Amino acid sequence: MFGELWRKFCSLLKKEAVHENEPQRILLLLRIILLILGLYFLIIPLVLCVVGPKTDVWIGYIFAVMAMAAFYATYRLKVHTSVLICAGVQLAWVIAFVILYGWDCGIQHLMFEMLVLVYFAIYNSLGYKIGYTILLFAVRFGLFLYCRTNISVFALTETATVVLQIINTVITFVLMAVACSMFSSNVESAEKKLVLYNEQLKKQAGTDPLTGLWNRRQMMQYITEKHQKEPNMAFTLGMGDIDFFKRINDHWGHDCGDAVLVWITRHMSQELSEHARLCRWGGEEFIFFFPGMNGDEVCLILNNLRMKLDNDPFDWKGEWIPITMTFGVEENDFHSNIDTLLKNVDDKLYMGKEQGRDRVIY
Repeated sequence: MFGELWRKFCSLLKKEAVHENEPQRILLLLRIILLILGLYFLIIPLVLCVVGPKTDVWIGYIFAVMAMAAFYATYRLKVHTSVLICAGVQLAWVIAFVILYGWDCGIQHLMFEMLVLVYFAIYNSLGYKIGYTILLFAVRFGLFLYCRTNISVFALTETATVVLQIINTVITFVLMAVACSMFSSNVESAEKKLVLYNEQLKKQAGTDPLTGLWNRRQMMQYITEKHQKEPNMAFTLGMGDIDFFKRINDHWGHDCGDAVLVWITRHMSQELSEHARLCRWGGEEFIFFFPGMNGDEVCLILNNLRMKLDNDPFDWKGEWIPITMTFGVEENDFHSNIDTLLKNVDDKLYMGKEQGRDRVIY
């Protein structure tokens, strides 16, 4: 039973306003604040009945009704208006409380929560917020001057002053905590989304959309940074090209060609990923970066891949298409730059093409 009531209560708090495109988290924050204020307004008369003075405690009940009316308004009015009403109720309470019970009651500190609320909950210009700040300062300073020249309507005992100071300090901190936690979670959520979005953009910028492999830009950046960081690192470059790929596209269509690229990528990833970084260099060409490996080791790995392709023709809608690849291999000679090494491995690849394809040239 209590669980069901709690779910209904939470659903009521999260209910959307009648206006479209309103920030729901701000609405939820306003409703929580107004509920806390309503409870606070109801508690104050009870406290005053205990610690005194016991006259005119009805003001708390009036403000409790005002808080509930403002709570209801959050379902009918725009967020901007609801925020101002909520701030207005609090400001009116501060003024009334200070006049009735004096400066030492501590309720003036509630203005800090009002400042946080309007600054973060209303997306107005900076001038508007500065004007609001000046208004709060003027009211606070005016109340301070008033209390310096006038005595409060009701004289508080020392006990009553301490109790009200404690209650008002607690309510200020509670409301500040609620507001700040909501706004900080908004900021954290926005920052997290931004970081994830930037990571996605970075990944997309460096990834070939068809195969999911690194593209040329990402591979060049990786090899260059790796070489600059460890200039004496041993590594070997490999370049692979699908034989007669244009014939595949012309005879079976580009859909088939794309499927072959994905199929080849899967084979290469299975055979090479634990040894090398893979990249779709462009079209049907691929680049492999083998850190810490010499040319002989790389030739052995690429020949194993080549033979597996020879023994596993590609199935295109029930038709078996033989797929072969030619590879060039170039080992780091520790004096050539990256561009020279890439040109050399490209020359080796085309040497393999001229010699009949389906081979590894080192």
